[in-house]
Amino acid sequence: MQLIKIGTLTVAVGALAITAACTTPDSADHSSAPAGPPSTHVSNAPVADPVVMSEGSDRTASRTASDWATYADHVMVVTVVGEIRQPASKKEIERGKGLVGRTVKLRVDKVLWSAPDAPQPAPTSLNLSAAGWIFNNHNGAVGERKIALRDASRLEEGHTYIKAVEWMDDPCFDDAKRGTWEGLGSGDTIPFDAGVLGTGEFEGRAQTLDQLGAKWRVNATEAHTLRGQIAGEPAAALVADLKAAAPRPEGYKPLECDLSDR
Repeated sequence: MQLIKIGTLTVAVGALAITAACTTPDSADHSSAPAGPPSTHVSNAPVADPVVMSEGSDRTASRTASDWATYADHVMVVTVVGEIRQPASKKEIERGKGLVGRTVKLRVDKVLWSAPDAPQPAPTSLNLSAAGWIFNNHNGAVGERKIALRDASRLEEGHTYIKAVEWMDDPCFDDAKRGTWEGLGSGDTIPFDAGVLGTGEFEGRAQTLDQLGAKWRVNATEAHTLRGQIAGEPAAALVADLKAAAPRPEGYKPLECDLSDR
């Protein structure tokens, strides 16, 4: 499960443990932002306001071909076909600030690679928790902004990606079919609009291959990641890298049963 922390607010979004407080790109007036409080309807309208960036640490390593070969069960071409807003808590609405969760609906267009020991066949569709929105109705201003994880795709409706996923058994049941699909971390997704690796949505904004390539080249860490090295190449090059990669022993403990939220 991902936890995005913004100041003293925390929201669960999937496969990262995000502990660093985020920063906004500017101090723009929230009075021009879309009105709140948050609702539960499916929203297709674009949000023009600057994206609030968050930072954190990955649940598993996800930056290299070896990371993907170690933790991923399947690597797939997926398209975001819908999103659902999850309601803020009653307490957050009453105090006028909080976080709105989001579930994205992914259509699996193609399976590119599967681990030889994958415990479940690749899904044909899946729903994943994703970063949503932050709202603040204080000081007479009513508005909300999108949240995105720094150096990662937000997973926006209408965009296509290559994504690595892992099957996580439900530790509360002795049933191999009980579990969920999860991402690996912030490096488990590569924009793939129009069939071009490195073209598409990143950090909540649509970007060209030249824009993302330039961004990744100036970032010394990103330049050595699978995503940075594969930009502009065909999907077959990614598959070849995964087939050649040597998986490592998985470096995390199995989940423990927790029935507190059931």
